[in-house]
Amino acid sequence: MTKLAALVFDRMTNLDFVGPHEVFARLPDIEIIICSPDGKPVRTDFGMCVDADTPLSAVGDVDILFVAGGPGVGELLKQADLLEEMERIGSGAGWVTSVCTGALALGAAGLLEGYRATTHWAALDILPEFGAVPTRERVVVDRNRITGGGVTAGIDFGLRLAAALHGDELAKAIQLGLEYSPDLPFDAGTPESAPPALVERFRGRIAKLTAERLALSRQAWAARKLRTSSG
Repeated sequence: MTKLAALVFDRMTNLDFVGPHEVFARLPDIEIIICSPDGKPVRTDFGMCVDADTPLSAVGDVDILFVAGGPGVGELLKQADLLEEMERIGSGAGWVTSVCTGALALGAAGLLEGYRATTHWAALDILPEFGAVPTRERVVVDRNRITGGGVTAGIDFGLRLAAALHGDELAKAIQLGLEYSPDLPFDAGTPESAPPALVERFRGRIAKLTAERLALSRQAWAARKLRTSSG
């Protein structure tokens, strides 16, 4: 039985969790532990309620640690105890994984130092704060770390994890069952392909959030360095 701990939290992005979960739930012999910081249900950034009944601190040894992303990731960065629990679980896990800005939480927990990783394109420049190597790819696999880009990359990530666990044929079967074959109406899904004016408007809209995440990331990493050096 493969044990997977999925960390959910208030104001995470719906698809960051639901997309990968569609793949996780189709894996053979899988136990999915949906945990939250306090073991209570959470509400996503657009109001969806996600049930969770296990606090992260109660999670023991697992094969896979998965962390979603979203606007609420900043609150995770403020919680040193929570980051320590993530480090404890991730240090013993066979796979340490994330989608979107969940990578910032992994980084703050010390789980991406020296690893290539990705996250939402608008947060990619924050990864070096944690000693990670930012890599502009939709899914990045570096040893036992798998990180996915923003939001919709969660399904791609899930399929890569499925292939790593059970081989390409099972991953292909899951892809077929999901009918995952995007026929995009626009070529505007990355900053490289979208019109420059659209990219700049988006950056301007999230500028405050980006600055807050950067500041919190630096604070979390400095606190971790102080804690580990004094310990």
